[in-house]
Amino acid sequence: MAVKRPRIKSINRCFNEIKRLTGDLLPDQQIKEILDEVKIKINEEKYSKAEQKTESLLAQEVINKFEYDQALKKKNTAENNIKALDVYQKVVDAVDLSNGKINAVKGLEGILVGIQEFSLIARNSISSKQDTIEVVEIMRMYQKIKNISDTAWDDFIDSKFDIEIKKAMAGETVLNENAVAIAKILKAAQNDWRLRLNDLGANIGELRDWITRTVHNTEKMGNASKGSKDIAVNRKAWVDYIKPRLDLARTFRGVTDETKIDEILGEIYNSLMSSDHLKHGGTNSIYGTRNVANRLNASRVLHFKDATARHEYDLEFGSDSLKESVLAVLSNTARNVALMQELGTNPRETFEKVLALLRKKYKSEDPNLVKKLTSKTFKAEFAEVDGSVNGIGHQTMAKVSMMIRAFQAMGKLGFATPTSFADVGQYMSTTNFQGRGFLTGLFESMSGLFKTQDKAAMEVLGISSNSIIASQFLGNNKYGSNTDTWGTMGKLQNAFFKWNSLNRWISSLKTGMTVGLARHYGMLADTKFGDLKIRERNLLKLYGFDDGKWDMLRSIKTLDVENRRYITAEDVDSIPDDVINNYLGRKLSQRELRNWKRDFEMTWRNVLVDQAMHATPEPDAAVRAFMHQGTIKGTGPGEILRFIGQFKAFPVSIWKKIVGREWKSYGPEEGKLANITGLTSMLMLSAIFGYITLSVKDMLRGRSPRDPTKKSVLMNALAQGGGLGIYGDFLYSEFQNEYGGSMAESIAGPAFGDVMKLLDAAFNVNDPAKAGKKLVQLAEGNVPFLNMYYSKAAYDFLIGYQIKEFLDPGFFSRMEGRHEEKRGQTYYLKP
Repeated sequence: MAVKRPRIKSINRCFNEIKRLTGDLLPDQQIKEILDEVKIKINEEKYSKAEQKTESLLAQEVINKFEYDQALKKKNTAENNIKALDVYQKVVDAVDLSNGKINAVKGLEGILVGIQEFSLIARNSISSKQDTIEVVEIMRMYQKIKNISDTAWDDFIDSKFDIEIKKAMAGETVLNENAVAIAKILKAAQNDWRLRLNDLGANIGELRDWITRTVHNTEKMGNASKGSKDIAVNRKAWVDYIKPRLDLARTFRGVTDETKIDEILGEIYNSLMSSDHLKHGGTNSIYGTRNVANRLNASRVLHFKDATARHEYDLEFGSDSLKESVLAVLSNTARNVALMQELGTNPRETFEKVLALLRKKYKSEDPNLVKKLTSKTFKAEFAEVDGSVNGIGHQTMAKVSMMIRAFQAMGKLGFATPTSFADVGQYMSTTNFQGRGFLTGLFESMSGLFKTQDKAAMEVLGISSNSIIASQFLGNNKYGSNTDTWGTMGKLQNAFFKWNSLNRWISSLKTGMTVGLARHYGMLADTKFGDLKIRERNLLKLYGFDDGKWDMLRSIKTLDVENRRYITAEDVDSIPDDVINNYLGRKLSQRELRNWKRDFEMTWRNVLVDQAMHATPEPDAAVRAFMHQGTIKGTGPGEILRFIGQFKAFPVSIWKKIVGREWKSYGPEEGKLANITGLTSMLMLSAIFGYITLSVKDMLRGRSPRDPTKKSVLMNALAQGGGLGIYGDFLYSEFQNEYGGSMAESIAGPAFGDVMKLLDAAFNVNDPAKAGKKLVQLAEGNVPFLNMYYSKAAYDFLIGYQIKEFLDPGFFSRMEGRHEEKRGQTYYLKP
């Protein structure tokens, strides 16, 4: 006989029965919440036609969920407190061992975004691990999809079968074999990420028909009505569009009132438009995290009716690419994992506890330091690691500003790859800092550029696809932030850096460094920590390695290829549990052991990724925090800083990462001589490769190399190779000659210089020749793809110089004479 299904009306009379079942376990308020949960459960049972349950079983299930939630909350609180104490102790130990070189403020900066001062917390920061986890997971996903078939990866990135893949992920029948295989990989990857977050304290349930977290394009949502700028009108238009495509019974369980549903959707719209979904705040920001006690007020998962409805929403208000949606989930997961590993399920609260402990510690020793130990001091750094810096204030302001900067980049960075020839000098400085010597850096960088590394090692390390990933996922723009452009303009800019070869150049050098460093330490796997060269040992110390960790790392089976050994840490699970317990001095649970091993693997991978980002310097979170100061796009301060900082990210990276490294990152036992020789060598290499870079760029422009005996040329070479990069051109008149800028304009940013040109043309409207010349310079510096290094000379001699000569007779001869006098140059061609 079938069990009679309980009804909502009968459940409403069950307060006394629930009280009898629970006794004094729960107060009356929580019993009411249980009843709400029971109602939800009944609706779920009706919807899914699952097995029928009695009222008592339903009530008991919810009670168990309450008990679990309360236990999880207590466990997380206890672990958060332990993590706060661990971070506090790391900072105190680093300060005590630094002989006064760092204080608690620097120590916390090291924890968040990394520092260059020598210590065990210098480079293994939260932000570095966020970047590392993201890169590693993208590579793994790429390799799995690539192995399906020769066309699977292209099908995925081209969004060719997005709807089929979504249907397969939702459990619908699909005949396309590639789509089904890709769907399985994406489902498995996202499930792994879910379980990893759960191990760190989240409580994310599994949804069988889950596709991926929906990307909400706030720009499109802000214009949902297709015309009106009124927020209320656009909110209603969005609600009206999404509502009929949602499975209302699942999305709004227990809510049947249409007005209430509209109100909830309106609140979701407001939350999305305020960029709350872009923040990484531990379990508070994880989509799908369940807290039963607050279930009815928690962030709702938007359940679409089917994959087609979801796909329609993606095209209208989300991302038109499944690839981008998956990347968004991966990025959010990577950042939450790194945050939660270090600061627990409530990172900001844990960080506040650390600050309180440090204030108490140094209260009597250094009152001035204590005043700085507040969250305000670390606003910029925390904004980078928790993602709040990625928010948008005013949509239109942010979009217009982004487009201006994108046009500036695509109009002025056509020579970015020849300019990057100077990276070889920085690469050699990096290998020398690692204790591997200058010549190793030279040959290794050439191997990277000409793709002669060991293919098997590249595959295991997950870097064989670096150039593909650079152009199709993350992009490579060392002159600015990869998050500064988005949408169609972002894709166009990424294509620009692909076509001007910058993506391939940077990814090739990164590959060379990653393979080379993994091989170097792989060949030392039989060497004890104390027997390593002091430079090799101190490099590892920057990432928190000591005797115990090095022994565990070298105990992992290395990859052997043609008598070369590589440390990959891929088989980290082979480390015996008792070895980890003995190292830590306490017994870990299986969950804690899984977390520790994953973090240990990422620590080693971070060594490789971080050193690669030093070999070809590009901005990291510390650089971005310095440049953005925690401001967001679409605000006055945020846009001013981004315009001023355009093209300055690379030189700032050089000064903070390379010069800072040579000046501060050597250990105390290495002496001051190491700092002096390292810095001197870096400057010499900068001058040499800076001159090579200038010569290549000059020849591509139809000019002979400069006379190296001239003092001004030496200064040019130092600026070009030593990190000023494109701003070295500004400071030493390269861009002033090409585009008519001034020193003040270059300091304020190229956009300011272009505004001045436009005003200058307007003020000289009565002098058509002068005004026309300014407008030509303005166009040449802003037309995308016009100044590519392989076509610039053709444009100049066939068109550009002709126009300038027409507007300003004698222009070319004067420029030719000036270059011969100041640089000793001649021109191969005449316009």
